[in-house]
Amino acid sequence: MKVLIGLPKDRLHADISEWERLAEIEYVTASDENALRKQIVDADVLIPGYSITLTDDILTEGKKLKLIQVFSVGFERVDADAAAKRGIMVCNTGGSNAESVAELAWALILGVARQIPGGDRLMRAGKWERFQPQSHRMVWGKTLGVIGFGAIGLRVGKIGRLAFNMELLAADPFITPETAEALGGRLVSLDELMQMSDVISVHVPLSPATTHLIGERELRLMKPTAILVNTARGAVIDEASLTLCLQEGVLAGAGLDVFEVEPLAADSPLRRMENVVLVPHIGTCPEAGLRMREVGVENVARFLRGEKPMRIVNPTYIIARLSKTEKEDN
Repeated sequence: MKVLIGLPKDRLHADISEWERLAEIEYVTASDENALRKQIVDADVLIPGYSITLTDDILTEGKKLKLIQVFSVGFERVDADAAAKRGIMVCNTGGSNAESVAELAWALILGVARQIPGGDRLMRAGKWERFQPQSHRMVWGKTLGVIGFGAIGLRVGKIGRLAFNMELLAADPFITPETAEALGGRLVSLDELMQMSDVISVHVPLSPATTHLIGERELRLMKPTAILVNTARGAVIDEASLTLCLQEGVLAGAGLDVFEVEPLAADSPLRRMENVVLVPHIGTCPEAGLRMREVGVENVARFLRGEKPMRIVNPTYIIARLSKTEKEDN
């Protein structure tokens, strides 16, 4: 077998000795699409880089490709549906950074709610000014809305319930009411969540279905005292609409770790808003990053050993693979 790696050796930071024992290892320049098209032809496994989107057109070249393993939770740079049609599994490292991202989500929630960055700036400027009463508030006993109730969203909800005595609402088309109720929460529609929540935290993967999931219409459903936090992917929220609604006071504030275009433009109005807390996509801290690499390496090793990989994000690949096998047998 052949494993094609689209990450530079000095950025892999992982023990791939088992890969080397079980397969041929080859590297491809992460940003060179032409090289990727040539080298993917006889690859069984692909570890993609972060600068090329694996479209159906590129996947066409991977005649032997059976597994794409991304070393991240997000897999938006892989056309997972196109891969499924070709019988290619796509796996991520879901859950491996859940605690890290949940911690950051709560840091942003509290930072916005209590205006910690603004207070820090005042102090460093030599000032001693109390905030206006309406500019910062408690989260204790308020309503927390979690959009996307997977590994990260569940942890964010649990912290809200247990640490801050919050009422928990969840919006997620892939969970049952019982899943939310098991944590003391309630499953509601996205519109209901936007209307009823005091704090909203976003935890859905980016896909065609979730791009601009939260647009101007949804934002205008929010309470003027509510805050919105996004540690998922920037394009899940329509950034232009969010900027407009923040300027108009439609919502009280926002905490953002991710943006539609990264890095965030130096002249972005978001950088000048006192009611917005910004960090540069730091949801995965170094400890969690190590865990993500360990999960990715082990998953590929499982495949090379003939075992079923974990964290398959396009399970319909099974149907495609079975159909392909049946045609070959006939």
